[in-house]
Amino acid sequence: MYVVPPPKRPDPLSGSINESDDLRIYQTWKGSNIFFFQGRFIFGPDARSLALTIFLIVAPVSVFCVFVARKLMDDFSNHLGILIMVVVIVFTFYVLVLLLLTSGRDPGIIPRWWTNPSITFARIKEVEVNGITVKIKYCDTCMLYRPPRCSHCSICNNCVERFDHHCPWVGQCIGLRNYRFSSCLSSLQHFFAYMFLGSAGSTLRESWF
Repeated sequence: MYVVPPPKRPDPLSGSINESDDLRIYQTWKGSNIFFFQGRFIFGPDARSLALTIFLIVAPVSVFCVFVARKLMDDFSNHLGILIMVVVIVFTFYVLVLLLLTSGRDPGIIPRWWTNPSITFARIKEVEVNGITVKIKYCDTCMLYRPPRCSHCSICNNCVERFDHHCPWVGQCIGLRNYRFSSCLSSLQHFFAYMFLGSAGSTLRESWF
């Protein structure tokens, strides 16, 4: 794990060169993100919540396989019960992969501009997009004009393109580059919840009555 230290990179406009110029981008990152494997995975500052999310996924699956799927293996012939357990395990693995892609991927962070902080810019300016005039705002933290549908995340301290929200369950912003993984993950989780609750309720009702 690599926790980003306070950046020491100089202003390129000043013309100064030192050892910090040899550092990789993740080592001079000014956001609040946490990096793993030399910057190959980027997580939000609340990435520890990912452990709770994984537990909430794996625990119900384990209960389902031990108590429900085992009974299905006895009730269904021709290995249909075994097939049900295999499908559940495969889908669980797929959900965990989607969770990693959602949490450990760049959500669409717009790199900061290395401008002189003493230079002031207009708060709002108008630009033309597809023949339509839109107003874009200047971000004092990232020192850039935010494109349309871009917002600054106060938790990760980055401007994210097509920012949807910061999800505490995955510890990452949901934006342009990981929104499709987040949507698939949410749909599969609802499907799992419906399947597990229905199967567990049916099994408990049969055992009690």
